[in-house]
Amino acid sequence: MGNKQSTNPRALAVTLLERVTDQGSYLNVALDQLLKQASLAPRDAGLLTNIVYGTMQHQLTLDYWLTPFIKKPKKMEHWVRLLLQTALYQLEYLDRVPARAIFFETTEIAKKRGNRGVAGLVTAILRQIQRVGVADLTQVQPLAKQLSLTASVPEWLVTKLLQQLGETKTRHLLTAINEPPRASIRVNQRLTTVPQLADNLKQQGIDVEASQLTPDALVASNGFLAGTPAFAAGQYTIQDESSMLVAPSLQLQPATQVLDACAAPGGKTTHIATYLSAAAGGQVVALDLHPHKVKLIRQNAKRLGVSDVVQAQALDARQVATVFADGQFDRVLVDAPCSGLGLLRRKPEIRYARQPADILNLAKVQLTLLNSVASKVKPGGILTYSTCTIVDEENKDVVAQFLAQHPEFTTITVKTKQPLKVPTAPYLRLYPDDYGTDGFFICCLQRKMG
Repeated sequence: MGNKQSTNPRALAVTLLERVTDQGSYLNVALDQLLKQASLAPRDAGLLTNIVYGTMQHQLTLDYWLTPFIKKPKKMEHWVRLLLQTALYQLEYLDRVPARAIFFETTEIAKKRGNRGVAGLVTAILRQIQRVGVADLTQVQPLAKQLSLTASVPEWLVTKLLQQLGETKTRHLLTAINEPPRASIRVNQRLTTVPQLADNLKQQGIDVEASQLTPDALVASNGFLAGTPAFAAGQYTIQDESSMLVAPSLQLQPATQVLDACAAPGGKTTHIATYLSAAAGGQVVALDLHPHKVKLIRQNAKRLGVSDVVQAQALDARQVATVFADGQFDRVLVDAPCSGLGLLRRKPEIRYARQPADILNLAKVQLTLLNSVASKVKPGGILTYSTCTIVDEENKDVVAQFLAQHPEFTTITVKTKQPLKVPTAPYLRLYPDDYGTDGFFICCLQRKMG
């Protein structure tokens, strides 16, 4: 890649989309790496981010619109198709970018990466799209296909959401996942207060406002939140508002003994830790399968000043029977591995990577995890099950199967720090359109006495 191309946000966007679609890289990780290497002007970095996320978010729609204009699809190289998608995204979704700039830049990239023939083809396709216009999605039938193409979500998932949530809720949810995600931070109230931190960040030009979901959070509309002195000093951590509801649901006291069975990277572990006191004997044992992730939990605990109550260790949560005694913990958290379908706004590539079979396989893993930790909960203690997904198979269906096998447990109301507009019994389900957060599920199961 020549030096000139390496700072062209539109050319970089195609390179990045190739990494994600061909090599399976995570979009946010690949983008961070590229931004560090490319040293772009802020405006160009913004355009790159917008094009990459927008094209990925709307990929099914863009592809549907493009297909009629591509005469020999099998002969077209993948990067050329991606280049056309980025151009079409800019033409259809970005108001401020003039069409002539998009045409010129796209043709230049085609010429540099390919040859004059490729450039001619790309120009011809874009001109034809401009003349004819793109297909009207409102005419597509049946409804599941129409919503799939409008929101760029696979049809199998739209069908499932329609079955589980009905048409109105599904439409709202699909609109919400294509809106830009806001960043949220959890204020470390051991080291600062919410108003103090808000003032501090505003002085650095970062606009924050209070969360509607939890008093522990601030929501930011701009700024590099991992780059401030307050972040380095442990005054806050970056965490979605929805996942900040997990720690309060455990109803913690300073002396509580907690097992966090699937803990990395430690957002919920360190939140739990803020409720505990080493002097009172409180502790959270944080497990993860991978040693490098355990290191990450320890680093987060250290930065946030809660190392004294966090004991992180590498262990497969399915093996807890061999290490811990029955009834050893007052509280157990299973924040289970899941399909991540609640994160579609933040990680748009997830929608294309998941298949129906994944959901069934994950549900089995989730149930196995719950079964393996159940005996470690003291009588009267609480087992909280949480996921960042929005489908019943991984959420309420897993809970139902667990309760059928464990009559010694019963569901209790999910305690929150402030009243919410969604039900909190027999579980709490948050969809992305409820509060503009990730989708999330929390269920609290109490072990009966005796």
